Parts: sequence; structure tokens; C-alpha cells
Amino acid sequence: MDTPSPQKPYDRIVLHYAEIGTKGGNRRTFEEKLSRNVAGAVGQYGIGSIRRESGRLSAALRKGADLEAILDGLGRVPGLAWFAPALSLEPDFEAITKTVVAMASQHPDTTFRVTTSRSHKQFPMKSPEVNREVGAAVVEAMGRKVSLGHPEVTYGVQIDKTRAYVHWDRHEGLGGLPVGTQGTLIALLSGGIDSPVAALQMMLRGCRIHLVHFLNRSISTNRVAKKIKALAERLSLFHGPLNLTIVPFEELQREIVMVVPAKFRMIVYRRMMFRIAERIREEVRGLGFVTGDSVGQVASQTLENLRAIRHGVDWPVYSPLAGASKIEIINRARAIGTYEISIQPHEDCCSFLVAKHPETRARLEEVLATEQFDVDHGVEVALAARELHHFDPRGTQRKPGEDRT
Repeated sequence: MDTPSPQKPYDRIVLHYAEIGTKGGNRRTFEEKLSRNVAGAVGQYGIGSIRRESGRLSAALRKGADLEAILDGLGRVPGLAWFAPALSLEPDFEAITKTVVAMASQHPDTTFRVTTSRSHKQFPMKSPEVNREVGAAVVEAMGRKVSLGHPEVTYGVQIDKTRAYVHWDRHEGLGGLPVGTQGTLIALLSGGIDSPVAALQMMLRGCRIHLVHFLNRSISTNRVAKKIKALAERLSLFHGPLNLTIVPFEELQREIVMVVPAKFRMIVYRRMMFRIAERIREEVRGLGFVTGDSVGQVASQTLENLRAIRHGVDWPVYSPLAGASKIEIINRARAIGTYEISIQPHEDCCSFLVAKHPETRARLEEVLATEQFDVDHGVEVALAARELHHFDPRGTQRKPGEDRT
């Protein structure tokens, strides 16, 4: 990446948020959480102290910082609207002008504009005046052309009471709220395209996530488990340290196949999934569940079937993709890097139980009548054989309690 001046490279990152700015008296709590998340995500690459400033954060860059890795990591931190490497200087018009001209010398043949924000209202010039005068200095120094509508480069100037920042390389963030500002949810991770996207959507609402996958040990066990762990590892880049519980489902599968008519098996399977997930929710003090359901996308996701599946679930079930099309979900999965993992071929316990002609308009009383097996025993057997895995983006996968190497 270009440095704006041979004499002075970037020394800070300006970090802007959007929704946090509406939080009023709670803003500080959200800012502090966002600061900790940023430090956790990119601190190892050379981020130093993080300051709370007027409507934003700023982070120091240590000597030798890996700027490319920092910018890449910040792009996966929920709560950031945009961010940019910047030069910090005194809030002095002459110093600002010289710095922008030096920065502009790195892009001699591009159109440009200057955009100023000024929280220091006692600064002797208003923002439009700074834009005009600094832009004129760039034109005079290099003959560059101004384009207010579609500039190839925008130079940002931010002026506070004690400092100013100048930047040009602005990066868009994920937006939303910082992970950890809301409670914990149990995210049911199937291994398909939808459920990782749904989990991320709730991370963007500030929720912590505990992933749960139900594994069919009778088919492609190692390949499926590897894929699920790869999805969890990818999601940890957005979430921070993340837990995944893998629950073997073979015995319950056999029970369901033997007892439940084929057209109801998927519905009963998912009812059992919620029963097991409810026990995990209790242990982690979760406040609900996340699923990748999109209304009408497959047979189990009709309104009638969703009602039957969720009957008896006492805690909220959040389905952030309920109104999304498959194309929208795929595009989102590509953007966050889970799509290529999700499309790796495998048979999961869902596909194992799908009937040739599944019920699409299930009546609750008919579904309940099919559950003629020891439900409680099935739950206990599955939970007794579960495995807990921990994923930390700052290191390697490890099980809780293991020393990090």
C-alpha cells in the first residue's frame, strides 16, 4: 500500500461506527466493547492503544505494524461502519494542507475531492471552506482535476479540538453492533449455505453465538466433521473465540426411521434437534436459538411445518433469513467466505431423513402422534456423546481447557 509521505507514514487507524452513535447514554458501553473486539481481532498485527473520540475510535499503529493484515481483519469486525489508515497532526490549517498535498502526490493522474468533518466547532474555518482551500492547494501544486460527483480518490480530513486526521484509503465495514453487546444464542449449524449466514446476521446484532451441529455417524463422518469445523473456524474470524458442540445423532436417527412415517421424519428430527439444543442453551445461559430457515425454500420450511417443528420450544427462535431469497443468501455467503466451504459435497442427517414425498402441510396433532419412542432417553444418549470444540482466530483450534501453543 502507498504511504502518503516518505517522511511520515500512517500512524493511526480511524474507526467509525454507525448504530452505536444512536445509543445515547449507553454509547460508552458499546464503544468499549467495540474497542476490545478490535484489539482481539487485530492486536497481534501491530494495533496499539485505542482511544474513544468524538463519534469514533482511533487506534495507534505500532512500528512495523502489518497494515494489510490489520485492514483485512477490521473488515470482519461487526460494529464498524468504515475505517481508514490515517496521519495524525495538529489541528492547524497549514499543516492539514501540506499533509493532503503530500498525500495527493501519490496519485498524480487521478480526479479527487476533499471531504472534511469538523467536530471542533471553534476551528476558524468551516468544513466547506477547508474542502475548497485544501482542494485549491492540490490543484495548484499538481494540476489535478476536482470531481465532486465521481472522484477517483477522496481525501478525508477530520478535525477535533486537539488533533486532526488525514486519510484517503477508506474501507467499508460490516456495520451492525459489536459482538457481545447482546446475549448468547444457540445457532444450529447444518453444514449448508444458509445456517452460517444466519449465524453471522445475529452476530451483527451484537449476539454471541454457540454453534451446535448434529452429526450422522453412519455416513462420511470424518469429512462432514471436517467441513463443520471449517465453517466454525471461518465464523470465528467475525465472532472472536467461538464454541462448537457436535452432537452424534445416529441412535436417534434409527429410532425415528423405525417409528416415524417417512413423510414426517424431517419434522420429528428437527423437533428432537431443538430438544437437545435446549439443554445446551440452559448450560450456556443462552437466550434463544438461530436457524437458517427461509420460508418456503424447502419442505420443512413451510409455515405449517415450521409451526410443528417449533411447537414446545419455550425460548425465541430467530430466523434472520426468513424473507431472503436463495440468491440473496448465496451472495451473502460468498461475501463472508462460507460459500465455498458449504458447497463441499456431503450427506448430512437432514438429507438422510428426507422422504421422497415429504409432508408440506403438517398438522401438529399428527406429528405429535408419531413420537412413539423414548424421547428423553434419546436426548440423554446424544448429549452424553457430544464433543465440544473451541476456535480462536488468534491461534489454532483447541478444546476448552487445553493450553494454547
